[in-house]
Amino acid sequence: MSSFMLRDQTRRAATQYRALCETAAAMDITPVFSHTSALAYWGVAAPDDCTLPSDVQHISFPSGAKRRRFDNVASHVWSGEFATTDLVNGFVVAEPPMAWAQIAAHCSEESLAVTAGALMSRDPQRRTATLDELVSYVERNTGFIGRSRCTATIPLLAQNTDSPPESVVYVLVLRNGLGKPEPNHRVDVGPDRYYLIDIAYPDIRLGIEYQGAYHADTDRMRADCTRWNALRRLGWEIVLVTADDLRTEAAKRLIVEDIRFKMERQSALMGLARSYNVSPIHTFGRYDPVN
Repeated sequence: MSSFMLRDQTRRAATQYRALCETAAAMDITPVFSHTSALAYWGVAAPDDCTLPSDVQHISFPSGAKRRRFDNVASHVWSGEFATTDLVNGFVVAEPPMAWAQIAAHCSEESLAVTAGALMSRDPQRRTATLDELVSYVERNTGFIGRSRCTATIPLLAQNTDSPPESVVYVLVLRNGLGKPEPNHRVDVGPDRYYLIDIAYPDIRLGIEYQGAYHADTDRMRADCTRWNALRRLGWEIVLVTADDLRTEAAKRLIVEDIRFKMERQSALMGLARSYNVSPIHTFGRYDPVN
């Protein structure tokens, strides 16, 4: 999946780069591309609920006095710090922390968290920002519109997720009081062999896996089955989440209740195992002693 996401991000960034070159060439200034235009430059899609117009490029100015207007371009006044790239082909671009802060007033906290997750991808080739960089930008800049939403969103942020849907699930469990799970938790299943669980509660061995279209491939399905069986032999319970589970509020409530039920059951099993001084890890027909 990582390679698929990398290709998608690279394609989006390349398309946007060409569009920005064309837009800048028609201007008599050095524009600072910002907001969703900057996100696209970094390969990240605008949130679905973003209220900014999507059919134009966005640029920013430090004051109303310096603001210029151009055809097919949305001009903004930005009161925060201008953290931008070096000049390239006649324009500069807002760095990810600045662009992330700029969309805060135009989308929900959940969407803001998912966008941050895309910027902070586990894949180093796709990662364009870190949690510290996002937090630092918000802390340094106190007057921009949307700052309160950024501040409220920061506790929902998770580094090292693999995809936007994983970030949606992560925010969903946090929002519903299900604790703070660990993204992409590593589980060793043999010598030099391990699996990563999308979202995990290691203390009760509960994992949550998002099943996108990528997993419909026949070879991928076989690999998934091998993976899940290996994890279950080690006492893990896996909750599978699909796009349908996130499509409506009613569907979200159902999957949250499923996760909550599995959490309670896993906690009870772990407690029962400890009371008998055995491990819930069942491996090759035997129970291993609790460490």
